[in-house]
Amino acid sequence: MSLIAKVVTMMWFKVEDALVAKVLQMPGFHHGVRKIHRTVEEFRHGRDPNEPLREGEATEDPNLQKPQVQTFVKFFVDEIRNQARGTPTDIDNQPLPPKK
Repeated sequence: MSLIAKVVTMMWFKVEDALVAKVLQMPGFHHGVRKIHRTVEEFRHGRDPNEPLREGEATEDPNLQKPQVQTFVKFFVDEIRNQARGTPTDIDNQPLPPKK
């Protein structure tokens, strides 16, 4: 490796270290990581019964699935059926799902 390549590599590592340090200082980054961690833990182990209810949970119907999940599951099952039949869905001719 030439001297110039080593210098460029060292500079890149310094830039990368500075960017990582800046991101780790941001409260929004930590908030997002906490939210993802909480979602994964609830999925794996269930809800902590000692944790207070979050906003909107007291009035939410627990038996009602979220519409995005139902739409995705329906689309996924239809796509698997089409693939098994040997007629995959042509994405270019499909209408886009409604956005909220």
